Amino acid sequence: MATGHEPGLASSFGSVYVVSGEEFVRRGFRGVLEANGFSVSGESGSVRQAARLIPALRPDLAIIDDDLPDGSGAGLCRALAVADATIRCVLMTGETDEAVLIGAILAGAWGCLSQQDDNEEQLRLIRRAVKGYTAYSPRFQTGILAPIQADGTNGPDGRLGMLSKQEMKVAVGVARGLSNVQIGQELFLAEKTVKNMVSSVLMKFDMARRTEVAVFISRELEHTGDPAREYLRSRDPALIAGVTAALVICTSEAGSVPPSRSMLLLDAMRLSDALAVTRTRRPAASHLPERGDEV
Repeated sequence: MATGHEPGLASSFGSVYVVSGEEFVRRGFRGVLEANGFSVSGESGSVRQAARLIPALRPDLAIIDDDLPDGSGAGLCRALAVADATIRCVLMTGETDEAVLIGAILAGAWGCLSQQDDNEEQLRLIRRAVKGYTAYSPRFQTGILAPIQADGTNGPDGRLGMLSKQEMKVAVGVARGLSNVQIGQELFLAEKTVKNMVSSVLMKFDMARRTEVAVFISRELEHTGDPAREYLRSRDPALIAGVTAALVICTSEAGSVPPSRSMLLLDAMRLSDALAVTRTRRPAASHLPERGDEV
């Protein structure tokens, strides 16, 4: 665990607010932050409490767990941006795929910490965010570029390539006829997280029902026993090149001047535009959701 102050970083110390549904996570962050010169202005275990206290306390940075008992970290981040545009937040997540990254950027987050990083790396990113720089774990860059760099030919339908690896696992669970609860039990995910991923899969596929996803995934993966390999092989660079470029720009640590919020908003708009292009280049759905169809 990192301890003590690093030379020349006194100007980076600031107040931090921690939001996590797990008390041991909040306690761990408090210990590391205070041991390294930061003050912890407060902590919360829920979206509701954090949304009320953070604008009142106005910390230099809010560290927000992406999966909270009463909502999402991305949703809280959006709410804070509306309440006070000067409050910076970084999300904290266990996943480092495109879906998580896109959600953080579009929510207006200043960065994203990975639970897989050690204390030193998390502190480095926190210092960056307090100083006003974007702070995304390098693991996200690896996740963005790895599929593009992978060898292999593209499949005839590039839609599978729009899914993150975790979304692919959830989609395969849907194809097997599992409920959200059963998928969550297999993947060690909360039911709400699975539901959100299923909704994301439906949106990316331009589909309205789980049964359509099940038929499509079953057909695409009929002759493969490795969904992750199929995910890489089916990626269509022509569809995702713009999205990848936008993600790289958003997560880059290049630049000696901290970006303004308007600059971050512009980068997020570019990403949103790139995502819109990929959607318009996929076949449109020709039906409406059926009553009672589970997401």
